[in-house]
Amino acid sequence: MEPLRHQRSAYDTDHAHNRIGLLQRRAVWAYLEALLRNPGMHVLELNTGDATDAMHLARQGHRVIATDQSPELVRRARERVRQYGLEDRILLELLPKAGLHGQVWPMLFDLVLSDMGGLNQYDEDDLAAVIHAVAERLRPGGRFVAVVQPDRCLREALHHLLRLQWKEAFARGRARPELAGLSGTGAVRWHHAPATMERLTAPWFRTVNIRPVGLFVPPAHLVQHYDRQGALERLARLDETTTKWRWAARYADHFLIDLERRR
Repeated sequence: MEPLRHQRSAYDTDHAHNRIGLLQRRAVWAYLEALLRNPGMHVLELNTGDATDAMHLARQGHRVIATDQSPELVRRARERVRQYGLEDRILLELLPKAGLHGQVWPMLFDLVLSDMGGLNQYDEDDLAAVIHAVAERLRPGGRFVAVVQPDRCLREALHHLLRLQWKEAFARGRARPELAGLSGTGAVRWHHAPATMERLTAPWFRTVNIRPVGLFVPPAHLVQHYDRQGALERLARLDETTTKWRWAARYADHFLIDLERRR
């Protein structure tokens, strides 16, 4: 299997800036608006990729420590942050293989963010360790917002079934190396149902909200099949009507889970 940093780089390149990825990220940012009203919040971002989310948060007046385990992605992110003149608000750090364990910062965070499937690089055991480490770094009442790929995706399954691609239609949720190429990235990913996230976070967090992201908008790796931006915008508007459909979170391309650190 490829080293983790190469898998993350491939996934981030494939998803971060295509039209579908941007639409899904826009939906996440709309949700975050209500959480970012207090100025000068301390934010920790996991799996920052090219720092797109970190720069958005910094422009809202917040201070961000943005982390990733890929040296190449951290290098690129630093270049982008310098290009946009945000070095005074964003600190980029390369995490060791141990992840957050052993990392010491001089403050507890108001918000921890992991966007666009960053946590899907972890199997369930490693994910539980990440969640515990996040809880230790959040102030009481602080929020942990994660955008995760679930183990089902109706839009993806329908796309492949209509093309009689049976193996691809039911690949979601299976993290075997031989299935890695079906996403087009070569990265092995573990998909976690909303109920799994709630179970793993329950010792430290109260669930505030769970909502679908990309129920009608297709997965980003299918972007070559959707070349009309107007059609994608219409699907995005349909997604806006489903934000309260908690039951649908397991069947979208991603789901957003908003967690509050217990006091």
